[in-house]
Amino acid sequence: MRIAGMPDYDADTLAQLAAQDVKIARVFARHNYIRIEPPIVEPADVFLEQSGEDTRRHLYVFDDAAGNELCLRPDLTIPACRMYLRGKQRAGAARLSYNGPAFRYDPTGEPNQFLQAGVECLGMADAPRADAEVLALTLQAIEAAGLRRYNVQIGDLGLFFGLIDRLDLPPRWRAQLKHQFWRPDYFRALVTRLANGGTQTRNALVMRVGGLNEKQAQAAVAGILAGMSAPLTGGRSVAEIAERLMQQAWDAQTGGLSREIVSVLDAFFKINGAPDTAIRQIRDLAKSVKISLKPEIATFERRLELLRKQKIDTGKFQYAGQFGRTLEYYTGFVFDVTAMRKGDSLQIAGGGRYDRLLKRLGAARDIPAVGSAIRTEWLLAARGDR
Repeated sequence: MRIAGMPDYDADTLAQLAAQDVKIARVFARHNYIRIEPPIVEPADVFLEQSGEDTRRHLYVFDDAAGNELCLRPDLTIPACRMYLRGKQRAGAARLSYNGPAFRYDPTGEPNQFLQAGVECLGMADAPRADAEVLALTLQAIEAAGLRRYNVQIGDLGLFFGLIDRLDLPPRWRAQLKHQFWRPDYFRALVTRLANGGTQTRNALVMRVGGLNEKQAQAAVAGILAGMSAPLTGGRSVAEIAERLMQQAWDAQTGGLSREIVSVLDAFFKINGAPDTAIRQIRDLAKSVKISLKPEIATFERRLELLRKQKIDTGKFQYAGQFGRTLEYYTGFVFDVTAMRKGDSLQIAGGGRYDRLLKRLGAARDIPAVGSAIRTEWLLAARGDR
């Protein structure tokens, strides 16, 4: 029996990948990125806590003989960061590179086992410089491998977070909007619910719990579930269910998002195009609602300037207002590199900034971090159309 999504590597493919890997590794080494090899098997909860419970359906999860829930790594960023935190350099800056397999279940038919070559730039305080370095390094590696025709899409969660922080919103709604940004469907549903003043959740249970304190709400929920003989679903505890119901009640009792704020969010997400044009539109949008995004815009523009100094034509990039990648831990600059293969678009590489991840993994403080990963098999396939 063959397991779907697990590719075979014949001698010819291995030889081509090996030759390509050497070229990529030379670029990484030339920029002082040290090669590491993180574990292939990791604790499953590490990925679930950092990337969300929705990630579980994409993980290859199993228990070892001691009953520990483990998984095959779905990418190499988190394993590389955990290795950094276990090492001697955990208090300082580090430039790390890797190349190895990752495993992620994909029901659409994409490979469930694939190869990643990537870099992680950790601890560099100058964020725009590190961002530009990692993207430039990624493009240099792709071109060294032989790919010349590709597209680069960029986004910046820092711009969106700055906008949310300066709009007149309750702190709870700010946190919710930031949390859901990386999931567009959930985000749109959240905005709709908040714009409606929470009317979609005004049922008797929600309103009953909303008038209680935390302990009272938990007791009420436990009593209701016991009376219904209802099992807990989705792995949520009574405390988590009570907290969610209290949040819904609070939303229902609070005036909805104003029409102006909804319009601002819609306008922000519709901004797409060349980076210089997009940032002018963002500046104009902020001015129209009498807020300033000066620090975030300055960071964005300095990043572009540093890329141009490395002879990279940023005018060919495409900025997208609602581009934030699909992993919850990204916090700032993000990018994707795509190329065509037999009429289909392949994601050759992607990455971004994740300044809060290392603290969530056990660091004593937030550590500035940005990284990138290249799907080497797709890079090899895209080169076939060069």
